[in-house]
Amino acid sequence: MSRGQRTYSALSDLEYRRDWVAEEDKYKAIQEALAGFLNDEVLDPKGEHYYDGRLEPACVDYNIDLDDPNLD
Repeated sequence: MSRGQRTYSALSDLEYRRDWVAEEDKYKAIQEALAGFLNDEVLDPKGEHYYDGRLEPACVDYNIDLDDPNLD
């Protein structure tokens, strides 16, 4: 094996490690952002997407025509 091939192999190994670390950092950043969103918006009672266990329909139409042919 010549020195040029050894250098190429070492560089490709370094590039692989760099890409792997970059990808791992990307996943960690996504995980942290998702965890932050869940803590701030879902679990916090003052958060926009907090669910307290009650179901409240936004709109209910009680005037349903059961003979309507479009009703499935």
